[in-house]
Amino acid sequence: MKKLLALIIGLFVFTACARVNNSVQKEFGNDSNYFLALQASDNGNENEALRLFKIARKKGTALIAKRSAEALTMLGSVKDRVDSSIYLAKNYDDESSLAIACRELLQHGEYVSIINLTENLPLDSAKNEIIRYRLESLAQKKDSRFDSEFFTWFISRPVSADHIEVYETYLMLLDEKNRNIGQESEKFQKNLNKRSLLESQLAPIQDEKSSDGAEPSIIPEGGFETLLDALQEAENPEKSIIDYRILVYHRSYIPAYKEIDKIFRIFENRGEEINKQLLSDIGKATLYGTNDYFASAREFDRLAEKLSPEKAYYAYFYAARLYDKAGRYPTQTVSRFRKALDSTDDPLQFDNCLWYLLNFQLRTSTDDIISTLTQYGSLIHDADYFDDFFESLSILLLSSHRWQDFYKVWKQTNSNFSDYTAGKYAYISGRLLEESMAKGDEDLRTRQAFEAYTKVLNNPSSIYYKVCALERLNVSDPELVKSYIFKKGIPGEKVEDKGAGRLLAGYAAFGFPQRMYTEWLANRKNLTIEDSIAVSKFLSKCAKNSRDVTYNIQSLRIASRCFESAAGETPKELVELSFPRFYKEIIENACKEFNLPEYLVFAMIRSESFFDATVTSKAGAFGLTQLMEGTANDEARKLKIGDDFDIFDPKTNVRMGTHYLSSMIERSEENNELLALYAYNAGLTNVRSWARSFRNDWSTTGRPAHKPVGISMDLFLESLPFAETREYGRKVIAAAAMYAYLYEGKLPGDTVRELMY
Repeated sequence: MKKLLALIIGLFVFTACARVNNSVQKEFGNDSNYFLALQASDNGNENEALRLFKIARKKGTALIAKRSAEALTMLGSVKDRVDSSIYLAKNYDDESSLAIACRELLQHGEYVSIINLTENLPLDSAKNEIIRYRLESLAQKKDSRFDSEFFTWFISRPVSADHIEVYETYLMLLDEKNRNIGQESEKFQKNLNKRSLLESQLAPIQDEKSSDGAEPSIIPEGGFETLLDALQEAENPEKSIIDYRILVYHRSYIPAYKEIDKIFRIFENRGEEINKQLLSDIGKATLYGTNDYFASAREFDRLAEKLSPEKAYYAYFYAARLYDKAGRYPTQTVSRFRKALDSTDDPLQFDNCLWYLLNFQLRTSTDDIISTLTQYGSLIHDADYFDDFFESLSILLLSSHRWQDFYKVWKQTNSNFSDYTAGKYAYISGRLLEESMAKGDEDLRTRQAFEAYTKVLNNPSSIYYKVCALERLNVSDPELVKSYIFKKGIPGEKVEDKGAGRLLAGYAAFGFPQRMYTEWLANRKNLTIEDSIAVSKFLSKCAKNSRDVTYNIQSLRIASRCFESAAGETPKELVELSFPRFYKEIIENACKEFNLPEYLVFAMIRSESFFDATVTSKAGAFGLTQLMEGTANDEARKLKIGDDFDIFDPKTNVRMGTHYLSSMIERSEENNELLALYAYNAGLTNVRSWARSFRNDWSTTGRPAHKPVGISMDLFLESLPFAETREYGRKVIAAAAMYAYLYEGKLPGDTVRELMY
């Protein structure tokens, strides 16, 4: 594998790939048939591609054999494709293979094959796409199992686009069935009329009986009962339930709310307890469809007493949310949330309910939040799910000067924080201790602050909080800095080699860089860091050789995702790939022209556009430096570029953006670069207003003021009212520190100090 990784790094990009060196084919052995088949297919030689794919399917290593089997489902005659699809489904026991096979079989009308391949499919957990293929096939074959399986699937899981698509088929079949029932009903009515006429004619002799005592009948034997059953079926309670779920799916909550009693009656008539998905739908419909929140909350309270514990969760959860919306029942709200928490063993339900409870308490009492976190915080399952709550709590506590409470949340609640939130709360707690804004425990304040910063450095915190902690601890030893920057927590388990590295190496060797990013996404959990570095580095080379900047973006995405998720020792090469210097010459020239440090502009561009020169934001900002149209026009006038400029041209865009940042620095308080970056993101007027507000607020604390905004710049960042600007500030500062460290040999703490203090 190491030999192949060296190959992937050193190879030249073959964009046409007409021929491949014999030594490369020898290196890959039987696997080379797969890559040669791809070349043959691209060149329009389908027969050769078929031949080579079949060899690779039979003789290739596991993953390459599977990719060959997938490719064969789309080549050759209809029979070839059908046979290949069945082979794929039967030989690879995974949902992705079954989905590919069924998709192809459906196109060729092989409904029986799909039905056979999907027997015993778990309708409550299998991939929706596969269930859709099965149901479409059952419908085509008029298979009686369609109705029951469709109904089970529809009520056992959240409604999806696949459900809606099959629903159209369901309606067509139902319409056909109703037409048949209508025809039978018409015949029945005619027979009934004939019978009435006959009875009137026979009235004078109605006492006469046939020899066996039976009355003459116009209706065939069993016809009346059969028809009555059919007419009752036309009521179709299953359809009512399905239609109800669709109403909720489309957020038509008011009409859905009006149908709730009907849904409960249907389940009562069926002798069944209503299922979880329907309870969830009923909760949503009530929450957004009722006009009387309090009365509806009481209804859910009564419902909870009738349900089994795992279903009572939904009743308590929605009772809590309805009491909350009623507006005057905080005690009942908290009580029902807690009952919901105590009634579920489901991790997703628990986390969701706790998240709602904590966010409710953001509006009531921070003391209650600390109490709730003390009781339930250690039981959090998905720590990342709560990052937004802890961000909101941070803003609340800092802006209301509840500094001691901030420290308590971090130190005393024993909450299961995500790595990001743990680093954030540790760093800010250290700063609050250092500034004498929080008292901490009995130990010396400086010692406790030191311990807080050390926790940030020794745990897999975000780079932003790490470089800030390095600054506060004044770490200057190069080896120590390197260990803190490049080491993140405990190394993970060894990656199982499933052949993904070999496949990616083959794509590089045989000239298929366009396939690499998609394959990396599909197999990233089965790749080592070294594999990912090789892919990222190779794609970066592809961008230089082919001038296709898409490969730059893919390279950066791979490297940054690996860097963020890496555990243990991180190779420096990966860090450099995560903070690349794309458009180096253009950025260097712009920085020289407008007297800005290169690391700052690289950091700004990475944070603004991720080096995507073609990107347009939702707000209408363009290119590498994300300029708005009006700003670009102003810059074009100031720089005398002319009206016919191309805003997506990297050289033009970077020059304009760099000049604009330079002007923001000149117009900011004390020419502060960090305030200028905030202004670049949120507008100069907003930043001036925030600075003025913070200076006024800080003056009420009786504490010495910091320049230029009263409070220290790191705590100012954490208290900014715009979430986007807070995140932008963290990204830019972290990236600036990394660029200066990697390419200029500057200690991260020094860069942070220049920007912050």
